[in-house]
Amino acid sequence: MKLATRLFASMGLLVAAAVLSSIIATDVLLRRHLEQQVARELEREARLLSYLTPADSSHWPEFAALVGARLGRRITLIDADGQVRGDTEFERAELRQLENHRDRPEVRAALDSAPGGGVGIDERLSASTNEPQLYVAVRGGPPGVAVVRVSASLVSVDAQVHAVQRAVAAAGLVLLLVAGLATWLIAGLLARPLLRVTDAARDIAAGRPADFPDVQIPELAQHVDALRVMHHELERRFEALRREREESRTLVEALSDGVLAADRRGVVVSTNAAARRLLGYDRGETLPPLAELFHDRPHRALMREVLSGAVVEGRELELGDRTVLISARPLEGGGTLLVLSDVTGLRRLETVRRDFVANVSHELKTPLTAIAGYAETLAAEATDEQSRGFARTIVANTRRMQRLVDDLLDLSRIESGAWAPEPKPLGVEAAARDAWAPFAERAAERRVQLETSVNSGTIQGDPEALRQIFTNLFDNALRHTPPGGRIRVATEHAGARTLIRVSDTGSGIGADHLPRIFERFYRVDPGRSRQEGGTGLGLAIVKHLVEAHGGHVEAESELGRGTTIVLYFPNP
Repeated sequence: MKLATRLFASMGLLVAAAVLSSIIATDVLLRRHLEQQVARELEREARLLSYLTPADSSHWPEFAALVGARLGRRITLIDADGQVRGDTEFERAELRQLENHRDRPEVRAALDSAPGGGVGIDERLSASTNEPQLYVAVRGGPPGVAVVRVSASLVSVDAQVHAVQRAVAAAGLVLLLVAGLATWLIAGLLARPLLRVTDAARDIAAGRPADFPDVQIPELAQHVDALRVMHHELERRFEALRREREESRTLVEALSDGVLAADRRGVVVSTNAAARRLLGYDRGETLPPLAELFHDRPHRALMREVLSGAVVEGRELELGDRTVLISARPLEGGGTLLVLSDVTGLRRLETVRRDFVANVSHELKTPLTAIAGYAETLAAEATDEQSRGFARTIVANTRRMQRLVDDLLDLSRIESGAWAPEPKPLGVEAAARDAWAPFAERAAERRVQLETSVNSGTIQGDPEALRQIFTNLFDNALRHTPPGGRIRVATEHAGARTLIRVSDTGSGIGADHLPRIFERFYRVDPGRSRQEGGTGLGLAIVKHLVEAHGGHVEAESELGRGTTIVLYFPNP
């Protein structure tokens, strides 16, 4: 609907409502005023006639007829019994045939009131003329007349009311025409700038240059100014967003990792060059949805997991001749972000390193055994103390080299997958005591005690692996626990896992070293560890053995308060 039509309809309804209200008010208020005025006149006339009515009752019919004709009213003289003794509209002979007027409302009201002040008023249709008639009865008159009633037709009142109503209706029609003209002028004054403002808003929404009109109406000009400011601010923000989007796109395209975004239905909406290269798609090709992106069953199962909103961290997949780590995160508002990292080269380097370490360790094992044997022979047959000391030093360092080679071979075997645990129910306390036995003499010399607090301490684990875990942990703990200290083994259940805590009262580990203690060859105090025969591989072996059982390992420590190694084993 156009503005002019809406304005005209609104103003027309207002004018019509005002005119209708005026007509109703005229009918009610004016009619009431005119009727009250007629009633006052009739009362005055009735009171005057009550004094002028002759005392001789024989003249009453003629008096009523004469005065009624002169006044243009109907005059009725009524006695105390309600009999009509004179009436303007009836001859003397007809008076006896009239019904008794005592029960007429105005007559009854006048008779029931005090003498000289009683007035009765009633409005009803006249039986003779069928017109609305106003009756006013006053108590009083000469002896024999109890009530003087004067009545008048209300047709003139209706005529006056209708005349005023017609005048009001005519004025309303004129006002409606004036309102229509004013509406057309106002609509023309407002519509043109509003239409231009609308066009400017559409241009803003479409991203086109907007032309804002010059408006002279202050209220509308404020809106135009606000729209202009909003337009400039939107342009500034859109330009900033475009720059950020281009920077983000350039950054994502430059990543060596593949990045892929999909909506909540799994439809791929964005990829970078690295993702297309890893997945084997050219730049212009459309990628299928995530559910159809791979054909292997494990890969499709992973995509179903991703589409369900699960968080995936570093899941390794084989894509042809390449090894890819896939991580996934759900996006706000639905959808998924996938990151594909090509670790083929890294895995090859790890294989080369592992094979190199294993081969070198195997090659070193035989000559080290020979060196140790010859050194022990020299130490046993040496004749002087100096030669015997040199030989013993060679033996000690050879044994240390042999331990290092053994640890390297164990770690290489675990990492390569050549070893897999054979779990069976194991008692934690018995395994700890068995692993502690080789250290008992050494611990006794240092006055270090082993304490156990094992409640239902049974896990599913490989016996040899658990023995090696405890052996490495006890060896580390003994090296760093001062004389008179203690080493404690405790277990507890936490949901679907069993926790084994191996604690000592040693010197502790600083917070800056704690995250790296499970790395190969990492030593908190390199000089002391080397002096005491540590290889730097014990905790790395512990970590890999626990993870091979499906668990993980953590460390808790404070300087001067000892260290606790926490082993998490899944329950069967």
